[in-house]
Amino acid sequence: MPRLEEFREMIDSCDDQSVLESGQTLLREMIAIYELERKLKSLNDSLTDGGKAIFYFFAEELDEDEVVFAAERISGRLKRIERKKADDERAKEKDSSIKEQDDNEK
Repeated sequence: MPRLEEFREMIDSCDDQSVLESGQTLLREMIAIYELERKLKSLNDSLTDGGKAIFYFFAEELDEDEVVFAAERISGRLKRIERKKADDERAKEKDSSIKEQDDNEK
């Protein structure tokens, strides 16, 4: 805490507005950096949580472009799975409707 006390005294003894504004900018930037570092640590700590571990051991060796490609690949795969589910649901509803119609005709 002695360093903080020295810094407080330096601030209290400064009357130059532009110097104080520069100090304020510096401290805000440092706060932003600290927040980003905490966020980065949190993200790094959670990379192998849950189902992500399966992919982590492959993905950790990829460069930035390869990670982007892999993310797009997964996104495309998920879209295809969703489309198939929707198609299967529509087919199931259609079959159910046809069965219902056949039952009504009997």
